[in-house]
Amino acid sequence: MLFPNDLTLSPTILIVEDEFLIANDLRRILEKAGYWVIGMAGSVAEARDIVVEQPPDIVLLDIFLDSEQTGIDLAHWLGAQNIPFVFLSANLTDMVLEAAKITQPSGFLNKPFREKDVLTTLEIARYRHAHNEEAKLRKQQAIQIAVNNAIVTIQDRDQLCLAIASQIDKLVPFSFLNLRIGLPDEASFYWVMLRKTALGTFARIPLATLLSGGTSDELMARIDQEAPDKLDEPGIFSGEAFDQLCERYLTARSCRDNFGVRSLALFPVRLNRNSLANINISSTVADNFTQKDYEAVSLIIPQIALALDNLLAYEELEASRQTKATELAIVNAFRNGEAIADIIPQVATAINELMPFDLLAIYRIGRIVESSAIDCTVQKRDGIFVTLTEKDILPGAIIDQPVWKQAFDTMENSLIEPTINVGQTFEESQQRTTVTQIYGETLALKSSMYVPIYIKGQPMASLVLASKSSYAFTKKDLRVLEDISSQIALALENLLAFERIKVLSEQLEQEKTYLTEEIKISHNFEEIIGASRALQTVFDSIAQVAPTDYTVLIMGETGTGKELIARAIHNASARRERAMIKVNCAALPPQLIESELFGHERGSYTGATEKRIGKFELANGGTLFLDEIGELPPELQAKILRAIQEKEIERIGGKGPILVDVRIIAATNRHLQQEVADGRFRSDLYYRLNVFPIVVPPLRERQDDIVPLALYFLKKISKKLGKPITGISNESLQQMVSYAWPGNIRELEHVLERAAILAKKSTLELAEPLLSDSVSNAAVPPSMVAVEPLQKTMRAAILAALDRAGNRIRGQGGAAELLNIKPTTLEARMKKLNIKIRN
Repeated sequence: MLFPNDLTLSPTILIVEDEFLIANDLRRILEKAGYWVIGMAGSVAEARDIVVEQPPDIVLLDIFLDSEQTGIDLAHWLGAQNIPFVFLSANLTDMVLEAAKITQPSGFLNKPFREKDVLTTLEIARYRHAHNEEAKLRKQQAIQIAVNNAIVTIQDRDQLCLAIASQIDKLVPFSFLNLRIGLPDEASFYWVMLRKTALGTFARIPLATLLSGGTSDELMARIDQEAPDKLDEPGIFSGEAFDQLCERYLTARSCRDNFGVRSLALFPVRLNRNSLANINISSTVADNFTQKDYEAVSLIIPQIALALDNLLAYEELEASRQTKATELAIVNAFRNGEAIADIIPQVATAINELMPFDLLAIYRIGRIVESSAIDCTVQKRDGIFVTLTEKDILPGAIIDQPVWKQAFDTMENSLIEPTINVGQTFEESQQRTTVTQIYGETLALKSSMYVPIYIKGQPMASLVLASKSSYAFTKKDLRVLEDISSQIALALENLLAFERIKVLSEQLEQEKTYLTEEIKISHNFEEIIGASRALQTVFDSIAQVAPTDYTVLIMGETGTGKELIARAIHNASARRERAMIKVNCAALPPQLIESELFGHERGSYTGATEKRIGKFELANGGTLFLDEIGELPPELQAKILRAIQEKEIERIGGKGPILVDVRIIAATNRHLQQEVADGRFRSDLYYRLNVFPIVVPPLRERQDDIVPLALYFLKKISKKLGKPITGISNESLQQMVSYAWPGNIRELEHVLERAAILAKKSTLELAEPLLSDSVSNAAVPPSMVAVEPLQKTMRAAILAALDRAGNRIRGQGGAAELLNIKPTTLEARMKKLNIKIRN
């Protein structure tokens, strides 16, 4: 044991005793032993003044002081200052002794004193204090090591919080721990509250229990995004200071009211990122924490900060890994799927692993040809994403209404910017369009976010996520979704490229088939023959309208060569590099013409075993010739009108409109104005078609062109038959020039074909005289008209009717209707007279 005389520096002592004789006696003993007595105080106030001016190494303190405050009161204060003290007492009661023990004195001296007892007690007190401080230091180091171990071994927030609470409790006992981490840049907030159990372990308290009755449902719903209040004042709070803290902060008030907290110590935690993090420990005992406790916990706060930094860094890496895994799953989904309806449920499942939601949709932006293939919506049902259609949500009548289409068009403008709608913002967004309102109400959606999908620098679609939770998404989620959208854009671009190649291949194949069939068809002309003034007027019209893209309506009698005029317009236009696609509106049944014009999807109706591209798509970039437009059924007239107005079509069974760039040329032998007046043809379609009308004159108004046409046909027929026919007799030429030609150029060609077949000489003569009603009636009086056999007259009537009806027997405008007999009767008479329909 070391005695005072052996110490190099004399220890300083303060004597606190209200009896002067006892205090003076102690002073004499101590100074004799080498101690330095810095003062003698008779009250707590006097003693505190001396300590503040010159802190002693140890204090001799009388328990019973004759003042308002006793030695026990001073003992508590000295303990907070980390100054050891020895109690001086006489006749201690059990109650006083228990109160004295709480202050943790370094020793007791009973009056009266013996010199040896005083010196021995002081040496023991000094030794115990020194070693107690060393033990506490070792304890702090052990706690720091334990926290560091938690850094290495724990990568879960909740587990790390339990480990931190357990280690701090070993240093400074407490009842509750709160850890709060706010990350403003990520719009996220983490808050956990732990309570010490009777077994000395810690259990989590639900925040709903803590804040019950003290906050709104809205705040509780977004507790993972922002703090209920900004409780971040460091320091120790007890008594009046704690009550004032409760008045300012909801969370402190909730701890007091719900769990009886009476004192609190808050420690700021500085992280290596923009954050608002702190730890507070609290107790149900007033004045539970001292400055010494605060300093002890503050020593391990840097280790806690390091642990949290490492945890957040690990979570960031893990989130990045999960994002990459999600992107890989999306790539695989596009690689393994063929149709967008099969791919999107897989994409939704992959993203749902990263951020849970209830609905995903990809919605096109703009009107591009390929976009009709990418619209898709999926909803989570029993943990599985299934494809939704508009008919699953809305009555069919609403979908077809113009208001619904306009609502979708209006919504497109808001889908271009990355947006998050939660809470009140979502409710406001619901009122902007009919689409969001109906979808939200029908599917019980309460939050959403969407980002545009860019392809080649242009927004092509929008990726939409929605949830039934009011605060399902954060700004961090929105940034992650933007990264994912880039990956979807690449995959979608590839998918659309392959689909476009497939469509173009199918289109080229169909164009090839179509052109092959067209080559097989013997056109009336390979070029327009004639130089009459009437035909020259048509040529002038062709030259004026061909360079434009305007719709042309060609009118004229049957057989005048309207298709040839249409080809001349196409060949003189900028679209001549693409095919001119022809559709005879009178040659197909009404139930098939829609599929012929607009195409159909596989399975859209019975017999649709594969997808078919319609004539509108086939003519994309070229010209579509609608022959016999007057024969178009009324139900299809509206669809043709929409295609001309909107420049978009929709396949039968299709999922959306398809843009087409087609020039329309229509032809008819009917008087369309009269058809409109009779209610058989839509007036709006007529005005759309009648932008630039061209009237092809009948052959009877082109008498100067009859001979050139006849010689042209004769050369062509002679080559085909292999007969050396070099000319036409003058008598035959005169008949042809004088004939009215009700069948026009087509009739002229057929008359020459019959004559050439029967010809036996090189000079052609007509097989039979050319007599028309108009000519015979004008040239011969009724009494002098020759009477023909009944069969010959019937044959001529049937041939004329077939010629006028374009070789059609049945239907409106057919030969049977013109002759006012049944189609079956007509067919029987044709068989009897050996009349065959010419192709």
